[in-house]
Amino acid sequence: MNFTLRFKNFSLAIIALLILSVSATAQKIPDCLLNYEFGPEQHIFIVEKISQTLYIYSNYKESPVATFKITTGKNGGPKISEGDLKTPEGIYFFTDIMGSDRLPKIEDYGEKAFVLNYPNPLDKHQNKNGSGIWLHGAFDAAKIKTPFNTRGCVVLTNNDLIEVSKYIYLNKTPMCIYEKIRFDTIDNIKKKRDKIIEMLKDWKTSWENKDIDRYIAYYDSGFTYNRMDLRQFKSVKAGLNDKYKYIRVFLSDIDLYSFNGYFVVLFNQLYISDKSQFYGKKIQYWKGDEDSGKIADELSFNLPSPSKFEATRGNFVTIDEFRRDYLKPVKSDLFAITPPDIRIKNISIREQSVQILVSRDNSAKDLKVIPVLTLKNNHTGNTYNYAINGIAIFNGAPKDFSKAIDLDKVETRMMIDKEKDTQLKSITLFIISKNFAIEQIITHFIN
Repeated sequence: MNFTLRFKNFSLAIIALLILSVSATAQKIPDCLLNYEFGPEQHIFIVEKISQTLYIYSNYKESPVATFKITTGKNGGPKISEGDLKTPEGIYFFTDIMGSDRLPKIEDYGEKAFVLNYPNPLDKHQNKNGSGIWLHGAFDAAKIKTPFNTRGCVVLTNNDLIEVSKYIYLNKTPMCIYEKIRFDTIDNIKKKRDKIIEMLKDWKTSWENKDIDRYIAYYDSGFTYNRMDLRQFKSVKAGLNDKYKYIRVFLSDIDLYSFNGYFVVLFNQLYISDKSQFYGKKIQYWKGDEDSGKIADELSFNLPSPSKFEATRGNFVTIDEFRRDYLKPVKSDLFAITPPDIRIKNISIREQSVQILVSRDNSAKDLKVIPVLTLKNNHTGNTYNYAINGIAIFNGAPKDFSKAIDLDKVETRMMIDKEKDTQLKSITLFIISKNFAIEQIITHFIN
């Protein structure tokens, strides 16, 4: 082969590589997926009304993992008010499941329905109203064959609803509803996410530094909390700043989603001061974009408090240890965004048995797990906790770690028997170290 030919082949190879590189950079995905290649794998429901299609995406795949035919509201445009026969547009979360015993006994409903949080906080800010927006099935398969055929719900066949159910975790799995999906490049989406993360860091740091003006500047003028307007909210926060010697905030398990004109951030928050502590799931709704976002609303849900947390990267301490020397082991820029090593990969419920498949990264070794179920009695309505191997529970946490299950495989399957006439509401994994200390707590709400 002469030099000219070799050079030509080499040039063509370089051009091919450049084309592949540009193609990968220019690959487009729905613009709501701010958590693409970020955190643990999870699934996002994408509804496109114009094509009457439901797509299910993984945040680690560029193409949908599943596609389903649906039918939506009879009238076009985003839902504004009760009875307008429109399907809302925006970011919504599944908050409840309604079985056949709770559904209206009419032919329009299938075996069950997943309730969406319409109107979400930003919908309420825009005076949108209405209720009963669900993802549900249909007894009559012909209903799905007619597009735009509901009073506002998103409807699939019963068989398809059963298939999508495995992807849903209550209060965690989002459904982004578009008229027509807006796509953006992966590169642009990651840049937007980085900017939002920087804003979240600065919001956290200003809170810790008691910089009340900088902290409040992140909130929208119309923000309210527990019936307080922004001025009253600022006054309460300023009073707490004076009361506490220090405030430290640790964020983890972050999820981000965006829609036209706003974005939603979910994270676990550990708040520690010299006099109090709080651990919970927080959901923030930000108006605007990654350059000018303001917090319009925020919601909090209690989670079991961890006995240990990551005070600095790789350094786990108890809350008491942290309080004894609170300035030395922490820097205000600490921001835990690394994905958890352990996750629930699959859950199946068969009569009185709950089967859990837990996966771990190769780096997560010498760990054990204690799954704890939160069960609701169907007759009394009371909820209670129940752990594997009959381990006693105190204040929602296991008392005995010696019966924890070894996570010696990349995937570990566990079976827990539950009582009859109970409904599974959540599963909490207590991850135990080889020294029998709690390393991590993961809670999944169950549909």
